[in-house]
Amino acid sequence: MFDFKEDTVKNRNLDQITSLKLQVPMSVNRLCMLGTYVPNLVELDLTDSFLPSFRDFAFKLDNLKVLKVASCNLKSLDGVWNIPNLEELFASDNDISDLMLCSTLVKLITLDLSRNKIMDLTRLHFLNFCEQLQFLSLSGCPVTKVENFEQNVRNILPNLNHFNGNQILEIEQENPKLTIQSIVCGNITAALRSRKTNYSGNKDAQIGDIHKVSNDDEK
Repeated sequence: MFDFKEDTVKNRNLDQITSLKLQVPMSVNRLCMLGTYVPNLVELDLTDSFLPSFRDFAFKLDNLKVLKVASCNLKSLDGVWNIPNLEELFASDNDISDLMLCSTLVKLITLDLSRNKIMDLTRLHFLNFCEQLQFLSLSGCPVTKVENFEQNVRNILPNLNHFNGNQILEIEQENPKLTIQSIVCGNITAALRSRKTNYSGNKDAQIGDIHKVSNDDEK
């Protein structure tokens, strides 16, 4: 296990390290200096560590894109906003119950929160702020017991490609997704068709009237 005590790392050149795997015990309380000592981290694996909060280590990790914190005793996502460029978060087997702070991870592509304590389906709406999110896993969470759960997830997060390890089938051809643009365009098209129909009907009526007048004149 690597020791991040100041007297241990001050004479080492750690700028070249981009990937790091650590198992942090309860006794370590200096992990907050991780981003200072290893500033160019792209991938960090802290699986099976003791980390009640992201605040314990998420500081100056601006380059971090992949974070693995499975089975780390995490109670919440408090402090995750300190990793602004995170693209993949693997945080299964923790005690996380609220997804609100995921809304700060605007570059997130993959999110694994399997076997956490997420119970409220409405909290999934916060993931819409993660506009690039494509892969989501919530298997083993209490929320999965909600009736029509998978269909509800599709409705809440229409841009997902994979859910709980399975590819989401394209259903747009059978049931086109309604958007503001499609509704507006549909209304405009319907209005134009109606106007065209009315115009054609009026024109036919006018032509009919002309023929009628002509016939009356001949009489």
